[in-house]
Parts: sequence; structure tokens; C-alpha cells
Amino acid sequence: MLLMIVIILLMFTVIVVAHEWGHYITAKKCGVLVHEFAVGMGPMVWSKQVGETLYSIRLLPIGGFCRMEEEVGKSKNPRAMASKKPWQKLIIVSAGAIMNFFLAWLLLAIFVGYRGSATNIIQEVQPGTPAMEAGLQANDRVLAINGHSISHLGEIQTYMTDEMNTYTLTVKRDGETLEVPVKTQVLEGNAPPRFGFTIKRTHFNIWYNIKLGFMMMISVITMVWDSLVGLVSGAIGFDQMAGIVGVVDAGSEVWNSSIQTGGVNLALMNMVYLAALLSANLGVMNLLPLPALDGGRIFFILIEMIRGKAIPPEKEGAVHFIGMVLLMVLTVVVLYNDIMRLRG
Repeated sequence: MLLMIVIILLMFTVIVVAHEWGHYITAKKCGVLVHEFAVGMGPMVWSKQVGETLYSIRLLPIGGFCRMEEEVGKSKNPRAMASKKPWQKLIIVSAGAIMNFFLAWLLLAIFVGYRGSATNIIQEVQPGTPAMEAGLQANDRVLAINGHSISHLGEIQTYMTDEMNTYTLTVKRDGETLEVPVKTQVLEGNAPPRFGFTIKRTHFNIWYNIKLGFMMMISVITMVWDSLVGLVSGAIGFDQMAGIVGVVDAGSEVWNSSIQTGGVNLALMNMVYLAALLSANLGVMNLLPLPALDGGRIFFILIEMIRGKAIPPEKEGAVHFIGMVLLMVLTVVVLYNDIMRLRG
């Protein structure tokens, strides 16, 4: 239980640090004075001054912030964010969400590496199957199916149809290329037809892991966006939204079930996957053009770029204040939903 709590807290911390570091590093590169880089909210429990920036850890592990010199309005201070060019401000504000996407990409690539990627090499031929009858052997490398080249055996299903029950596999064995006709076997239920062999998986195909991790990140972002569209359209109820309590509860369920089925290693990797989902989700949410979010600030910066001058700071501040109030109300509603689900 203690290890699970530590892992969940570490997961939230990594996601927040990645987000705020995006703001921090781009602000530094653009010459903005950063007063404080904080992990957590509320009372300060630890701090260290390094140069001009105070690095701090705060009591409540529910977020973080990067406090810069005069972020909104007009300023004569050349190191204030408000004095920077619109394109610089756009980079600084966008960088938090972008770092969340990069973190999700990295975590998903790690997850893919742990799970392993399919090769085109047969690991084992199962007795009594068409593959055994056709003479396929362990360590055979399958190069093609019906003339279609494949790089991993997961592609085989792409070229299998319901109309055919015999396929020609191009196999390389001991330096010799063979054409092996193999029938398919249909099991009971809705299972797809199979040949009857298992495949070798590799865990060290770095470029494949990076590529598949990126594709999975795009898929997660699309899933989050579709969920938001469902909330707006009414297809998904607000009672389905989960806050920090719901995430912790889901994380504990993932941890406990993984420990029972696969041990600590599987549990850790599933938490890595969950962290990737949360990081991508945070990135998408922060880019929404809503007041008090990074997307809301991006909206005002884009208006400044179009108009050639910034919106008066008091008006922008009022919009962000209203947005913050609404965001707090939404947080309370989501927290209530989390608690009701736990009680149910």
C-alpha cells in the first residue's frame, strides 16, 4: 500500500514538473525572469534559492506553477514576460502542454519496450495445428504472406480474409527461402482464424518503440478530444468525469490487479501507461481556449498578434478571474462525483 501511494504521488509529480518545466525553460530561453518554480500548491514545505529563481515544494500535491516577472499587461522591464514579443509569449505559454505530450510519448515508448514488439520470427509451433502439419518450425523467419512482404507477424492479419483458408508463407530457414502453403484453423466463438504458432517479441527495438509510442500518443490525444466533444454534445454525462480522487482510486485498482496477475514489474509498467494517459489528458485540457487555462492565454496572445496590440490587462485579468471561479466550481463538482462513486 505504501509503495502504491508513493508511486501515485511520484506519477503526479513527474507530470506537473514536466508541464511547468516547459514554461520554465522556454521563459529562461526568451530572457524572462522566473521568480519561483513550484511543485504542489499551498504552504511551502521546502525551498532553495538558486540564482534568481526559488525552487520550492508545497504541501498539496495537486499542481504547481512557474511564477514569472509581470506576465500580463505592459511593462518597461525587459525581463518581464509582458514585455516580450507575442510569438515569444505564445511559445512560453504553449510549452507546458507540449512537454506533457512529449512526456506521454516517452512513457508510452517505455511501455511498448516493456511489452515488447512483434518480430517476423516463429517462436513455437503448436502441436496439432495447420502450422505443424505444414512443416513450419521454430526460428523460421516469415518474409511474406501471399507475396505481401511483412516486417512483423502482427501484419499477417491484414492480408487474411474470410474467403480464403489456405495461404502461402514465404519462409527463410537456415539461409534457404521456402514457399510453404498453410491452412488456417478456426476456433469456436468469434476468434479470428489462425495458423497455430507463436511469435518472438523483442524489447530492444528502440526506433520501433519510439514510433509506436508516438502513434499511441496520437491515439490517446484523439481519445481525450473525442471525450471532450462527447461532454459538450451531451453524449457523455458530467458524472463520468474524474478528478484527482477518481484518478487515485483508478490508480489503486490498476496497481492491485496488476500485482495479483503479474507482480511489481507489471504494476509499475501499468502505472507508467496510466501516467502517459494523464499527461496527454493534461496537455489537451490546458490547450482548450478557456479562461484561466493556458489555452485561454493563448487565445488572448493570438488576438494580440492579429490586432497588433494587447487586450487591456484589466479586461484580460477579469476574464481569467471569472474562468478561475468557474474552474473551481467544476473542480468541486468533479470531486463530488468522485466521492459518490467511491461510496457507491
